[in-house]
Amino acid sequence: MAELVGPDPTFKLKRDFLPETYANEYELFDGFYQIHGTHPGITPFTKEYCRVDNGQMTRYLSFREMLGWIPQMESLKPRRVQNIKGQIIRQLDEISGKFDNYLINDEIMYQKEQVDFVDDPDQLRQALSQLVRQKPKMIKNYEKQIELYRQMPEQ
Repeated sequence: MAELVGPDPTFKLKRDFLPETYANEYELFDGFYQIHGTHPGITPFTKEYCRVDNGQMTRYLSFREMLGWIPQMESLKPRRVQNIKGQIIRQLDEISGKFDNYLINDEIMYQKEQVDFVDDPDQLRQALSQLVRQKPKMIKNYEKQIELYRQMPEQ
């Protein structure tokens, strides 16, 4: 699953590959996509171009049609930045929701604040992909930190 975001000198269309936010689940917003795969209840599809507008997907668009939509793809950049930031914040909220510890919640709050300073969709997409991959490891590390804190003698 890839979002089409503008022109590319080699492949004509620049693709930002989307991370799975959960197993076999992608979050789509209004925009242009290249999709590939199967889904229960939907016919199989191979390398297909589509457009999502107001939550409605139009499938089977031609490559030529997609090239005509390049200006609109580029105009969606500010919205794309906000959508990715929202995805990152939701992932971080999910992590902090597992803990009732002010130190961990402060650390996650700091990470959420740092997201506001990034406006490059490529950097945000990389951060989201990394966060999704690292989330189980982060949760385990926070659990270890809490356990170590509990084992410390009181002073």
